[in-house]
Formats: sequence, structure tokens, C-alpha cells
Amino acid sequence: MHILKVENLVKRFGGLAAVNGVSFEVKKGEILALIGPNGAGKTTCFNMIAGYMPPTEGRVSFNGKDVTGQKPYTLNAQGLARTFQVVKPLAKLSVFDNVMVACLSKSRNTKEAREKARVMLDRTNLAAMQDTLAGSLSIGNLKRLEVARALATQPTLLLMDEPMGGLTPAEVDKAIELIHEINRDGVSIVIIEHIMKAVMAVAHSIVVLQNGEPIARGKPEDVVKDEQVIKAYLGEGYAANR
Repeated sequence: MHILKVENLVKRFGGLAAVNGVSFEVKKGEILALIGPNGAGKTTCFNMIAGYMPPTEGRVSFNGKDVTGQKPYTLNAQGLARTFQVVKPLAKLSVFDNVMVACLSKSRNTKEAREKARVMLDRTNLAAMQDTLAGSLSIGNLKRLEVARALATQPTLLLMDEPMGGLTPAEVDKAIELIHEINRDGVSIVIIEHIMKAVMAVAHSIVVLQNGEPIARGKPEDVVKDEQVIKAYLGEGYAANR
């Protein structure tokens, strides 16, 4: 069964079609990677799926229900969460309080939210930093905090927008492990990512966008051999080194 179905999404800004005819499906338990050059329309797709902007045309279905144009908080209550490429925590609050605030959305009281926050910090390896101000974290730990806050809302579908951007190679490896753990816990994932090592390590399927339009989709090992994908995004060097 599909947890997410995107049908012919279009987003126009004046005369510019930032996204034009994008369709894909995500099965329950699947990790789908959405890749392509900068400006290809990937984050705009996320914004439409997660309710941050309405599509000009097209339809978004979540768990078999048409949710096109619904607000982010409504979608989150149904189990859809997202992370952002540019992380903006509550900088003057501690790591613990950042996560606890997110836990409040699915908790009966503050005590329950605090208990859930401790579990989430352990899960994302942030427990040792729980008293640290969020604004003082390194980029790697900020990215982990972003994931922790999203997971605190107990999603069944998680949209991750470049969760590994700016990370060191060692941090990328840890992020890959975390994504696998999240997926093993039953969370379906759609990930935007430029680090192809990570994409190949986590994705069950890939959709490639260029100039707002899909140019390829399929299994990772097939997509990276596609001549159009190599020319538009990966480059001959990537293909030669595989």
C-alpha cells in the first residue's frame, strides 16, 4: 500500500513553472530519494506535499486520503513530518526543551512530553547535549536536532531536506545509520540529498528532477546508469568511477 501518492504536481510562480508534472508514489516502509541539480524543484515539491504552499495543479494523497493544500499542522497531526535544509532551532532554548516542545504536540501533558523527549534524545545520540543551548550546536548536531524534533511528532512519513548538507564524512556515516534506524522503526522516508554515497546507501528508489520535471525514476542501481541523469546531474566523472 502507498503511504504517499503525488499526482501531476505543478507549481507556477508567474510565468515560471518551478515544478511541472511531477508524479511518484511511496510505499509503506520505503525510502525514496528525490535528487537533481540545484533549482530542479525538489524543495518546492516538499513544500507542496507538506502544506507549506498549495500546488497550482495536481494532487497529494497521504494514507489514501486527498490532503492537497492542507496546512502543515493538520498534516503533522495525521503523521507527516519534515525537516528543513536550513535548520532554525529555538536557539535560546536547550536541546532538551527544543525536543520537548515538539513532543507536546502528541502528549497529554508536560510530564509525558518530557519522558518522550528523553527517549528521542537517546535515539538521536543527543542526550549528552540536552542542556546545551541549541544556538551553540555544530552543524552536525543541529541536523540531528532537526531530525529529533521531527521524530518527536511521531510521524509515519518523514520528509528530509538535505539532512547531510555540511556534514563531515564521519557525520554522514552516522546520519546514514540513523536513517536506517528510523526506517526500521516503520517510518517511510522521502529524502532530498546531493551526497550520492548516502543516496545509494539508503534509497530503495530514486526520482530525478531537472528544471522542475521528472527525467528518471527507478531502482538506484538503474537510475545512476541512465544517460540522461548522468548528463543532467551526476556527470561523466561519477559514472566513470562507479
